[in-house]
Amino acid sequence: MEKHIQKIAPNQFGILVMFFTVGSSILLIPRPLIAVSKQDGWIAGTLGLGLGLLVIWLYLKIIKLSPDTNLYKLMEKAFGKILGKVVSVCYFFFIFLLTCEVLSNLGDFLTTQIMVETPKIYLHLLFLFPIVYGARQGIETIARSAQVVLPTFLIMIIFMVVALIPQGDIANLEPIFGEGVKSTINGSLSILTVPFLELFIFFVIAPHVTKKEKIKKAFLLGGLTGGSILIIITFLVILVLGPHFSSQVEYPTYLLSKKINIANFLQRLEVVAAAVWVISLFYKVIICFHSTAIGLRELIGLKGQNLLIHPLSIVVLYFSVTIYPNVAFFVMFIEKVVLSYTLLFGLVIPLAVYIILKVKSKKGKNN
Repeated sequence: MEKHIQKIAPNQFGILVMFFTVGSSILLIPRPLIAVSKQDGWIAGTLGLGLGLLVIWLYLKIIKLSPDTNLYKLMEKAFGKILGKVVSVCYFFFIFLLTCEVLSNLGDFLTTQIMVETPKIYLHLLFLFPIVYGARQGIETIARSAQVVLPTFLIMIIFMVVALIPQGDIANLEPIFGEGVKSTINGSLSILTVPFLELFIFFVIAPHVTKKEKIKKAFLLGGLTGGSILIIITFLVILVLGPHFSSQVEYPTYLLSKKINIANFLQRLEVVAAAVWVISLFYKVIICFHSTAIGLRELIGLKGQNLLIHPLSIVVLYFSVTIYPNVAFFVMFIEKVVLSYTLLFGLVIPLAVYIILKVKSKKGKNN
């Protein structure tokens, strides 16, 4: 049983949204974005950010209608007990698979770029220890730690940007809309899908936020900040590496960091990019894992989720190693498959929930 109802401040909620938005996307999204939109990838990212903020606006409307109801109970409230339970099960598996997927991203990156001799499962196991500990401590501890880490994270981002701008070539950004407006629109779907349509997961965390009237600003600012970081990094990737080369390599952001050269003294600081990515990815995984544990608790009717965390971590460990055979398969999966089912869970169902709750709310007022 939980000792008390855990609460987080609105600004902590916004920080978690920012970390989740950056998440694994800072390393993975520039490639598919540039592959589709070429030198206009940063414009496509800006359009995707605008669409993402509209999605957040929809989520805020739902939170306003039922501020103290988490994702799983929200489905039952909207669709009824039986259908709502079915939809909740689907959301549980979505978030569970997302947890395994993001953890798999970590192992793929480290074993192909840094620790090539280390079996992936050992890296996942090492990463899971703080995740399990944080999940057991609860959302308060997770949010406070994110607040502490934030300044260091932002300093590293700013350092990368300032150090890389002199390495750029403005010709890499030309011609603007050289691939046509259609490719820019298609590219925007990459950043809309991952991460913005995944932000429905914050329905699990929203009930813990104090001062609900401030959640709107926190959610929008967190999404805007995280999305802006992704756009800036994509812009730098194009500016420094060029659109053709960037779309051919697995981790253009990591390769970008190798170009840092300050007075021929500070060079090859790819550890900065790796640290930025590991920090943001850690918070994305722990938010997903925490939400998966809460979902399992809701589905089987327990009062607390701590008993479920260790068994769940073992299952996550197994599937994180087996879910994707390699990085190339994962990139193909993002480009070809993710949009359809993420659109369902991130937009179609939330839109239906909003309409149903709005109708019920009006009927309640009329009665």
